[in-house]
Amino acid sequence: MTFELLQHQHEGVDFLMGRGAGLLAFEQGLGKTLVAIESFRRLLDGGRADRMLVICPNSLKRNWVAEYEKFAPTVSVEVAEGTPKKRRTVFRESRARVLIASYETARAETTALLAFAQRQRTVLTLDESHAAKNWRSLTSTAARTVAPHCAFRWLLSGTPVTNTATDLFTQVEIIEPGRGSLGSLESFTARLEEDPQASFAKDVIDRLVLRRTKDQCLDLPDKSFADIRVELQPWQRRLYDEMRDKMVCEIEAMSGDQYRSFAPSALARLTRLVQLACNPTLIFPELEQVPAKFEVLDGIINDILSVPGRKVILWSNYVRSIETLLRRIEGSVAIYGGTPTSERQGIAASFQNDPNVRVLIANPAAAGTGFTLTAASYTIYESLSWRYDHYAQSQDRNHRIGQTEPVTYVRLLAVDTIEEAIVSALERKSALARSLLGDEGSGDIVSQLSKEEMCELLKTNRLPPE
Repeated sequence: MTFELLQHQHEGVDFLMGRGAGLLAFEQGLGKTLVAIESFRRLLDGGRADRMLVICPNSLKRNWVAEYEKFAPTVSVEVAEGTPKKRRTVFRESRARVLIASYETARAETTALLAFAQRQRTVLTLDESHAAKNWRSLTSTAARTVAPHCAFRWLLSGTPVTNTATDLFTQVEIIEPGRGSLGSLESFTARLEEDPQASFAKDVIDRLVLRRTKDQCLDLPDKSFADIRVELQPWQRRLYDEMRDKMVCEIEAMSGDQYRSFAPSALARLTRLVQLACNPTLIFPELEQVPAKFEVLDGIINDILSVPGRKVILWSNYVRSIETLLRRIEGSVAIYGGTPTSERQGIAASFQNDPNVRVLIANPAAAGTGFTLTAASYTIYESLSWRYDHYAQSQDRNHRIGQTEPVTYVRLLAVDTIEEAIVSALERKSALARSLLGDEGSGDIVSQLSKEEMCELLKTNRLPPE
């Protein structure tokens, strides 16, 4: 080997190889991919396994190839992608020791994956395994179909709990298929109503999950958080208030059955309010006024870049906002849904290494995993979503191994808007995850909002008490 494992990485290798099946819940930046690669390499050398099947988000396929080239260059790797015929040919005929496929491919080619797993001693590796947390999803079904036929089952996720404790249920079923370690989904869900932190499942979680945090393993520079509250422009405030008031009136007029039908779409409606708070042209493209946050961003970024050598990551959840900011901020680069997957690592490398590339504008869904961005000591959130996994993962792009400077996170929050509730929701989800995984701190889930609670949320921007 030309590299040395850190102590927690040795523990991870021992965990995966010793147990054969488990969830490696290292925080982002602690080297989960390296641990899995080294574990498989040792299994190969010891004659204990034949092939590895990696299923990961589409954006991480190339990252896995690059990591194998770096840490285990003698292990052959192939990506199953392209047309359905080409993918099936790869699963049937490839002789590469490692096959990599996206979750989308796994859903579409479950039969081919199953045949592959049955032909040899297979190590199934689910990267960002919380993608399979929903029991009823096709992603979960595909994983649970293939898992029983694999000699080893390794799940990797820095954020295995992104919403409620049920996120762990399906992942445990993939680790130990057919064992019923947590009972049935119905009984597990019922017990959560009395014990939201799932203390009744602690023994199972402790046995199947290896959790390590950066605070435990690394001596990283400090990180600090600052919220900058942005007053909406009068025209922007008027648009926001009109939409909010209209939603309140609609909901108050609903019957109980009508609200139950509406509830599944409520998040999309709330997202439209977020868009108005951040950039109204997302909804009204004909508008020519500059949103309040964009004007504030001009000053913040100029201040940061006034010091030579400083770099900044600017996170935004919306394509049109990213494209507008890319034109607005001179010399910036971007990674988002519109960026070809094949170009993303190159853009990240230019941000890391080119002193003239000082601002990276990125979408957490596209760049929140698989990238090292330690050149930046400043991170700005132009917008936030309800997705805790995106928020947590994006923070760790630059607060990880290789960072030598203190990191500052700045959140731009529109005053008197739904963004105040999003911040509260993210903090609650963070506390729940820490509690379930044995980190310091505790918390509870965000309540299922009733009709009255939804109206109160819209009027006050506050979530109901826990």
